[in-house]
Amino acid sequence: MHKTVYTSVMAADIRTLCLIDGQLELEKAFIRAGLDVFAIHTPQNPFFDLPTALERAGKSPDLILQVERMASRTILTGLDQVDAPVMFWCIDPHLNAHWHSVYARLFDVVCSTQKAWIDKLSQCGAPDVRWLPWYGHQEPFVDWKEREHSLTFVGRVTDQRPTRKWMVEFLRDKTAGSPLTLREGLAFSEMMALYRASRIIPNESIFGEVNFRLFEGASCGCLVLGQDIGEQVELFEPGREIDTYSHVIELGEKLSKYQANPRLAGAMGRAAHARIKAEHLPDHRAVRILEFAADAGRNRVTGREADKWTALAACALAEAGLVDIAHADLLSRLASVSQDADVVSMALRVQAMAGVDSVLEQNVMALLTSPVPGDASKLNQTASMVALRLKNFDAAKAFWYRHLEAKGIELAPPESPKELLTLWAKDLARRGCVARQGFSFDMARHLPGSAAECLLTILEDEPNDLPTLRLLDSMLRPLPGLEQSRVGFLSILTLFKRDDWRLALEIGLANLASYRLDSGLEELRLGLSLATQQGQEAAFMRVLKNRDSSGLIIPLLNH
Repeated sequence: MHKTVYTSVMAADIRTLCLIDGQLELEKAFIRAGLDVFAIHTPQNPFFDLPTALERAGKSPDLILQVERMASRTILTGLDQVDAPVMFWCIDPHLNAHWHSVYARLFDVVCSTQKAWIDKLSQCGAPDVRWLPWYGHQEPFVDWKEREHSLTFVGRVTDQRPTRKWMVEFLRDKTAGSPLTLREGLAFSEMMALYRASRIIPNESIFGEVNFRLFEGASCGCLVLGQDIGEQVELFEPGREIDTYSHVIELGEKLSKYQANPRLAGAMGRAAHARIKAEHLPDHRAVRILEFAADAGRNRVTGREADKWTALAACALAEAGLVDIAHADLLSRLASVSQDADVVSMALRVQAMAGVDSVLEQNVMALLTSPVPGDASKLNQTASMVALRLKNFDAAKAFWYRHLEAKGIELAPPESPKELLTLWAKDLARRGCVARQGFSFDMARHLPGSAAECLLTILEDEPNDLPTLRLLDSMLRPLPGLEQSRVGFLSILTLFKRDDWRLALEIGLANLASYRLDSGLEELRLGLSLATQQGQEAAFMRVLKNRDSSGLIIPLLNH
């Protein structure tokens, strides 16, 4: 397919930039690059009319860049009316891909701080996604001999983040002779001053993402010791500039190693500091953004399609609880655009949030007799969930059959709502929608929209349903950051499968990944004992060896 490119726009031709919700450091970097920067900080409203703002300011920029803002979300409108490349920088796709992938349709280029999420955003329809990691900061290097704190962690530690809480508890036990410095609620300048006075920064991610803490600690010349998530090796060299761990045992081993060898740790911190200055400053990102703009295709939707995706983005944000827009306003926006499968599916979700069951019932019955053009997989699944919510199992099955017919698949009919939810869960997983990470699913307000949400709906009524628990665990196992949830599912399974050494092994490994050393080793020893009794000790050891790249777990099982 022919790609429309801004042939008149090269990096050297971009003289003016409209920077929306960008940080001051990034703005200064573009100014140092020779650009005239028109910075806009959007008000805390769901929508912002960009063409009107540019007209009032008398600006006609060569490039427009919106940076995701954490505090409040703003949807830019009128982007299809702007004659310049428009870009959006997703800062937290690991938490917000469920709406990023919708909002992306309004832009020519979408940048993701997480390389692992590029394919996922693309598969959801984002037309052009590129990797643009976060950046570090220009900080002086303080000699390690002058640093007051051996080990420092800055971040909130609450019951809502159990994994982080367990990490802090482990660090306190591990470093009893060299106390952990723990702070939260610091201003940025205070945090960076603390890091400059610290040696080692243990790092913990939410969902296996490269986070701000890596760049902040490295900027201050600390040795950042973080989870082994793979992607960071393209930013810093493990063993020379940073180091990684795969579980709590390896974290403990490496802490001991570096605290016993401060010269090595200090040299790594200095190397990380140099890497920041060489590759990871705002100036480097500004240059990269200009390179992206130079070959940007005109990928954004326009006209009625722009209205449609603006409405869908607003609904996706509202469904996630990230903007406050009245349900009536959302439905009005949806009603004003073409009623395709995406729009009708979203309208059902908004109506479910609004709790208008009578309207939902009317719409579901109408859909059963109305053909839907295009790929209606999402609509069939959503309508089936609505029918289950309304206790209309026959209608729920009808939408499942419609989905199978469209895909040319023949399967045995589901005999119960639980079986239907399981079938939809497997289908969603095959289509890559295992979980909406970062989305807080509320069964009272939301319709299931992922495989995990379908299975959690089953468990709401039958919390001890073993096949569902097993299936949920198998689906969530590859996803980082969900280990503590898996421990809960697996623990229920062990109540009914007390002789299953594989379950004990899985709980043990999940506990170790969640910083629970004693619980993890206890479960692994139980699993080894069960396997030995069943003549499967070799199988247990083989699985454990394959799952532990550090090789540190097996020697501890006999202690």
